[in-house]
Amino acid sequence: MYFNLKMFRVAITAAVFFSFSAVSFAEDSYTKLAKEIATAGSSITNKKIAIIPFSYADGRVATKDGSVISERITMKLIKLRKFEIVERSMLDKVMGELKLQNSGMMDATSTQQLGKLLGVEAIVTGTLVEMQGGKIEVNARLIKTETAQAIGAAEMTVEKDWVGDAATPVQPQTQAQAQAQQQQAQPTYYQQPTYYQQPTAPAPRVRGKYEYGFFEVFYGFGSPDMRLEFSNTNSNIILDNTYTNELGINITPNRPYPTYAYNHYHAGTVTFDKLKTGGSGPLAMRVGGYSNSVIGGDFEFSYENRNILAQDTTWSVDGTAPAAFTFSSNDYATVKTFGMSFDLLLRVPGETIDPYTGLGLGLSLNTIDLPYVWGVNSVAPDVEFAPGLMFRIPIGIRIRTSNHLSFVAEVRYELNSMSFDRGFAGESDSIKLSGTKFIAGMGLTF
Repeated sequence: MYFNLKMFRVAITAAVFFSFSAVSFAEDSYTKLAKEIATAGSSITNKKIAIIPFSYADGRVATKDGSVISERITMKLIKLRKFEIVERSMLDKVMGELKLQNSGMMDATSTQQLGKLLGVEAIVTGTLVEMQGGKIEVNARLIKTETAQAIGAAEMTVEKDWVGDAATPVQPQTQAQAQAQQQQAQPTYYQQPTYYQQPTAPAPRVRGKYEYGFFEVFYGFGSPDMRLEFSNTNSNIILDNTYTNELGINITPNRPYPTYAYNHYHAGTVTFDKLKTGGSGPLAMRVGGYSNSVIGGDFEFSYENRNILAQDTTWSVDGTAPAAFTFSSNDYATVKTFGMSFDLLLRVPGETIDPYTGLGLGLSLNTIDLPYVWGVNSVAPDVEFAPGLMFRIPIGIRIRTSNHLSFVAEVRYELNSMSFDRGFAGESDSIKLSGTKFIAGMGLTF
């Protein structure tokens, strides 16, 4: 008798222990799921959410099961103090106004409407899957109401310790109810509900501390040298002692060619080197920018006007030693240039001052006015159009006085090389403008 009583006490203690453990496990599962949802909802700003009763994934009615599980999850979330949760009575009222089913099966439009009326940024909803042994698998999701995007998910398995719904089917009272129950008893397959997943917009790119763009307008000063050469492979450049020959040059004062050709000579090349020029420009604008490193670049559009000045200089004919020559006017040759170029820039980054250097290449479109030079068929004056290539090395400093205003000063070496001809057979003439210029300007930074 004593032995049986002792065994009875042990059995009662074990039953109580296991029952308590099961309840504790269930409570721990709800707590764990609530914490996972709270973590997923850390990005929600207004912290106001609603919890929708869960539904069975196979479409069966889950009035009791869904309500019990959602209520227990609600209590755990309230204890965490992470969200402000809409009261169930308010939720039922709004869902009734929207004529929504009291379940977790909601589409994107219903989710957005519910969010607007309740003033919530997210809802907790999900599905149930009945398992063997009186267990239920719970799949919960945290969904943003504005986009219907699932931003978090959690799952758990709980013991069904309440009465109702899936474990206690209602006996049919009519033939129609019997047919409905028979159809409901047919094997069904679980299908995961789908939610609209709106593509997450990429976060806006954050600029680096030394990263910026610029648009500038500037004006340049300087007097580059000009090299002018007429060349004909047929030695058909006619020179004489008048000013009305092909190049408008009187050869009488100085003759850098053989003495036997006194007053009339057919030259192959006539070269003037290091001619002083006048004119204006460049007048230019450019747009560019720097990354957060030392590398940057810009595109430049410019206009410049250059002419040969009256001067004492030298000239060479057919490669002979240079001889003295005098230009008596300022308009023997005038070049107007429209340039388009790109600079690769290297700088020392600074918050307000950026010293820089670089390398530039570009294309020039030039008109060459030669009022004393004849073209083919004895046409004078001769005006030529000549494309060219530009090369430069800039060294400068940019000072940013505010977030949107900057000043720039620069010294640059620049070369503009172009080719043309007067229309004669075998003719190939050229002009090169090269020298140092100083530019100054201002612009906007962005």
